[in-house]
Amino acid sequence: MKRSIVFCSLIAIMAMVILSGCDRIMKVVSVSTLQCSNLGATTVVLKGQLVSDAGSEVAERGFFYGTSKNLRDHMTAECGPGRKGNFEARITGLLPNTKYYYQAYAKGDDDLDVGDIMEFTTYDLKITVHTDQPTVASPENVTFSGSYVNEESFTIEKVGFECSRFGDYSNSSIIYSANTNTPFSAVVSLAPSTTYYCRAFIQAQDSTILLYGESVAFATTEYEAPVVTTLDAVDVASTSARLKAQITANGNSINSKGFYWSASSDFSSPTALWAGAGAGTTSNYETLFDNLTPSTTYYYKAFITYSRAGEDIEVLGEVKSFTTAAAK
Repeated sequence: MKRSIVFCSLIAIMAMVILSGCDRIMKVVSVSTLQCSNLGATTVVLKGQLVSDAGSEVAERGFFYGTSKNLRDHMTAECGPGRKGNFEARITGLLPNTKYYYQAYAKGDDDLDVGDIMEFTTYDLKITVHTDQPTVASPENVTFSGSYVNEESFTIEKVGFECSRFGDYSNSSIIYSANTNTPFSAVVSLAPSTTYYCRAFIQAQDSTILLYGESVAFATTEYEAPVVTTLDAVDVASTSARLKAQITANGNSINSKGFYWSASSDFSSPTALWAGAGAGTTSNYETLFDNLTPSTTYYYKAFITYSRAGEDIEVLGEVKSFTTAAAK
């Protein structure tokens, strides 16, 4: 009788061990990696399947992915908790024309399972960027220009130019264009008699896409200050005359122009007579000088102002004179 009791106890213990082992096997999480979809130049949808969820919601599902097959330095796309079935994740910010590897994973309470490693190659990006040859009006008035063709669905966020004195673009400067339309341009101030390199660029998709146009070399000219020439007065009457001058800007931006005048030959206590805002590369300007005294000699000289390195500079023409006619 005692032997029967002992034998039955052993049978019961063995059954409990077997059932416990089966229960542990049944609770193992299992996941498979599926073929990706919606592949583009910078995006893809990764897909996986939770084959077994051990009878309850798993804590986490997702994907490991990267450009190395061993996925040692992988990135992770989490899909959150879930039950048995398919799951997916949309990945953005990928590099165009690049091979990637990925595998699905799932985490239970104490289990981590990964699927097979699969791969995909992103498409070539359907965006091209072009750099135009810069226009050098003067060292401080260089116009960069470029353009792009965008056949992708995302928005161009920033456009501009990278400029450097070195072909490898070390110690480069970034100049953004005022808008993102194509074509685009920007005006910069550079050192005279210097060789530079520039290339247009665009940024898109939260700056994860950065594309450059071809690199272009150019040289700035020697700096030339603008010149203003005082011309002879015309239409001289008893109480008025018309003062004239000519500007040769030499690529500089002219801020203002006008004349100084005085009734004294030593030009003491001159008075400014403004003739308006800036002018083009070469431009004549004139202004009416009235309320004058008959039979009087007046002295005058042209002036212009321009900016260089953030400083306003004045340039003067030579002194000329005229005598008003006698009163009638």
